[in-house]
Amino acid sequence: MGTYQLSMVATFVGYLVLLLVIGYLGDRKHSKSFAGFISADKSLGAWTTALSSAASAESAWAILGLSGLGYWFGLPALWAAAGCVLGFIGNGLFVIRQLRRESDRLGAVTLSDFIEARLNDDTKILRKVSAVIITFFLGVYIVAQFTGAGRLLDDMNVLGADTTYEMGVLIGAAVVGIYIFMGGYAAVCWTDALQGVMMLFVMVAMPAYAVVAAGGPAEVWATLQAQQALFPATDLLAWGAGGFVFSQLSVGLGYQGMPHMVIRYITVRDDKEAKRAAYISVAWGTVALFGSALLGVACRGLYPLDASLCTDAGVCITSQKAAEGIISLFATTELHPIIAGLVLAAVSAAIMSTADSQLIYAATALVNDLWLRIRPSRLSQKGLVWSTRGVIAAITVIAAAIAMQEIKLIYTFVLFAWGALGSAFTPIVLLSLYWKPFTRWGALASMILGPATVILWHLPPVSAALSGIDSGLYSGVFELIPACVASVTGAVVVSLMTQSSRGEARGD
Repeated sequence: MGTYQLSMVATFVGYLVLLLVIGYLGDRKHSKSFAGFISADKSLGAWTTALSSAASAESAWAILGLSGLGYWFGLPALWAAAGCVLGFIGNGLFVIRQLRRESDRLGAVTLSDFIEARLNDDTKILRKVSAVIITFFLGVYIVAQFTGAGRLLDDMNVLGADTTYEMGVLIGAAVVGIYIFMGGYAAVCWTDALQGVMMLFVMVAMPAYAVVAAGGPAEVWATLQAQQALFPATDLLAWGAGGFVFSQLSVGLGYQGMPHMVIRYITVRDDKEAKRAAYISVAWGTVALFGSALLGVACRGLYPLDASLCTDAGVCITSQKAAEGIISLFATTELHPIIAGLVLAAVSAAIMSTADSQLIYAATALVNDLWLRIRPSRLSQKGLVWSTRGVIAAITVIAAAIAMQEIKLIYTFVLFAWGALGSAFTPIVLLSLYWKPFTRWGALASMILGPATVILWHLPPVSAALSGIDSGLYSGVFELIPACVASVTGAVVVSLMTQSSRGEARGD
């Protein structure tokens, strides 16, 4: 291992050690009780809430996937960033403060707690179904994060020339699993806040440096123009550029119901801190997401593709999946080793800040929502904490084993889980906050129809039938759109059919 590699690895290892220290501090402060382990005793301030929720929402895809999208498609990738920013704005305007107030009134510490109490569900069917959906699709999401870790550490040869994808998966999974195992929800939020700062710094500095390295904005623009990467190609979607833009913007529909993100708004300290968190999260999302996409765009100017889809750096990028490694190429060929180590740490932060949030919430859903609230346990507080730790360890091992297969590109894998979770819970959160006639049976219909539509969308017979009608429209439309339509329709229709009284509808 040469001097360059040693400097980069030393910086990265220092970052990993810091995460473990934070996990230890979380264990010291909040792991004495079960409520402390899974909610940090609802003590989060505005900055921790905003940065941790934003960082947890933007996973490996935000740096690897979105920068790869920017490199592969050029400027049209900015529409995907805009869709995500709209999601942050929607949360800031309609969810953060409102959900904090309602969850506090109802005594809820998780999303399932809130749904059950708000809709007066004494059958506990919503808690059971939501726990299963959350655990499964967050599990899919965690696999995507470990896939990103494996690809990143392999691309940057963290352990030297002998580094493999499997080693990368194991390192990422081990570090995340250990600090969550120790510190629980508090460690997750504190590390995510740190990681959010690191991601923001890199997504501001790197695109600017890449533009300069490519010869300036005019040079980048000329390269994009020559390679027809300024506007959406009409073959991206049968309805042309307008359809492509609409599909990219629709990504923002999932933010209002993403469990591992929404939980931050339930555990924020008070209404004042919630209001401040709304402003901070929107600012962070705008800068970081557009920065990531612009990094990929700038790299298209720095490493233009020739007819054989090879860059002038001698690397062939023949697919969107390969383009997701553009940030590794840029860091290892253009930056000082210590800076490259910081970039490696920041990209790992994007991966870990989402994986840790999903791990702790998936474990919480199983222990708190599916076991403890349905069959009260006689275990002590410490016993419940250790039970949750056992679930965290089990999910980590299973997700890492699946990630070893590397069967999907990150962007597609994340969008599948995002679509299912968003369509299951975004309508429920918004209707619970703003529509009085909403009932538990309407929520159940919404919770089932949304993910079912996402799954059906990918089944071969359905995809073949829809492609036969309009292949470009089917391939270009993000499945969250039809899934949300089905989810909202089911929620409204079933609620109107089952509403028996104002008290049942409101959970009063």
